[in-house]
Amino acid sequence: MKKSSLWEEIAAKVLSSYAVATFAVLWIGFVVALIVNREWLAALWAWAQGLPPALRITAWVVFLPILVGLWIWQSSWTVLGRGLGFAGILGWTLVAVYNFIKAFRKKSGGEAK
Repeated sequence: MKKSSLWEEIAAKVLSSYAVATFAVLWIGFVVALIVNREWLAALWAWAQGLPPALRITAWVVFLPILVGLWIWQSSWTVLGRGLGFAGILGWTLVAVYNFIKAFRKKSGGEAK
């Protein structure tokens, strides 16, 4: 197996740390908005839906878990349905970030647990 360079190892660590930090901040912000002012979520959803098509697609690709969370929040689902939906998308986010970190560690030659 090819030995990875120091730059590849640093890039992998930075990207995986960035992914974890980004989604942590986004989910914390989502929960804060739920607690403090739920109208922020409606405003964010309206803003995301008002984007031009190319930017809307980009936003959905980059921020998929959060936008799915907003979609669930804006839906007419029951409270139980929303709770299950949020739990599912939060679990999916954790699995996706974990697999992202694992893939980068393998690529950089580090140990994956």
